[in-house]
Formats: sequence, C-alpha cells, structure tokens
Amino acid sequence: MIYVDSLDNKVVELVKYPFISGLTTNPTIVKRDKPEWGFKKTLEFLESIPGNHFVQGSLRNDEWLKVLQDKIKHNKLDPSRFTIKLAWTPADAGKFVLELKKLGLKVCATAVYTYEQCYTAIMSGVDFVAVYFDRMNKNGINAMETIDAMVKLTNMTGGNTRILAASIKSVNDANSLLKIGVPDLTLPLDVTEKFIDVVYPQNDLDVFENDYCL
Repeated sequence: MIYVDSLDNKVVELVKYPFISGLTTNPTIVKRDKPEWGFKKTLEFLESIPGNHFVQGSLRNDEWLKVLQDKIKHNKLDPSRFTIKLAWTPADAGKFVLELKKLGLKVCATAVYTYEQCYTAIMSGVDFVAVYFDRMNKNGINAMETIDAMVKLTNMTGGNTRILAASIKSVNDANSLLKIGVPDLTLPLDVTEKFIDVVYPQNDLDVFENDYCL
C-alpha cells in the first residue's frame, strides 16, 4: 500500500484514489504543514477524510492516550482506521502496545534503524515497522541490506507485522524497496505525485483513445 507523508491540502484529493491507503503523520509533519495544529486537530482532520491513517503518540506525555480512549468511548473515532506510531525504544514504547490493541487500534514501531529494533517490535505484536531508508544511508547504515534482512525476519517469524518503508526521496528508491519485498511505502507528496504519473513510451493512451469505438 502507498501512504502519503503529508497534511498538505492536495492530499484530500489523493486519498480518494484506491491505490492511496491513507496519510502518515508525525509531530514534525504536523509542525511543517499545519503549524497551528496538534494531536487532537490532526485526529479530527484525518477522521473527516477517507483512508487509514497514522498519527504519532509521545513516549514522554501520555495525554494523547487519554484523548484516544475518550474519543473511542464516545464513538467519535473509528479505531479500525487508525494506526498509532511510537518511536521504537522497546522499554518505553512497548508498554503502550497492549493498551492500544485493546482499543482496536493498530500500532506502528517507527524510527526503526536496526535489526534489534525490528525484532523487539515484531515480538511486541506491532502491525507495522517503519524503517527509515534515506536516514539509514545518511548514517552509514546499508539501508537496502538492512531492510532486506528485516523483510526476511518478518517472513521468518510468521506474524502479521508489515515493513513500512519511510524516508524515501525518489521513485527509484521506492521501486528498489518494492523489489526486495517491502509491501508498504510512505512517500512524500512530491514523490507520490511522480510515482503515480505515467508516461507512455509510444503514446499508447492517445492511440487507444483515438481508436476506441462503442
């Protein structure tokens, strides 16, 4: 599935397409795209548009969990449409997983760089492991090799955890990740637009449309 890393106004149109599953957000994206918003406003916006969306919880302030509990209790939020991202430090993030699952929410271990992070996240029962492709490479980690090993790990453990590749800067990188078996991509808005833009080498579309007869 493709998720869009953005709260730009353009995404309201993108999520209408069946190949866009939803939006991924984090505090930095919210600050960049909607600086006047916080966790509550972001939730309200995502609830108002189609798709399955990601929002991030804090490891240092658990007020967001109380907001979710209250919204779900009063039927103001459909938990089946939301995944909660947790920056994956196992000792701090792991304690939230069971509570979120009880609420009917999915969980994503995010900012995952290492095999150990991936393994502890899988063993904690998360639904997604978000790996940071470009940031890995910039920090001297062989991203392709590491993510390939993580994909194999999810297959080996036989669970339902999916690798979600983030921090992708180009269509070529997105395609390379798909080739090694990464099932889910979260793309910046500009990369998403390029990814779904099709150029026919032999003008096939115009030929077909001009020849079409009912």
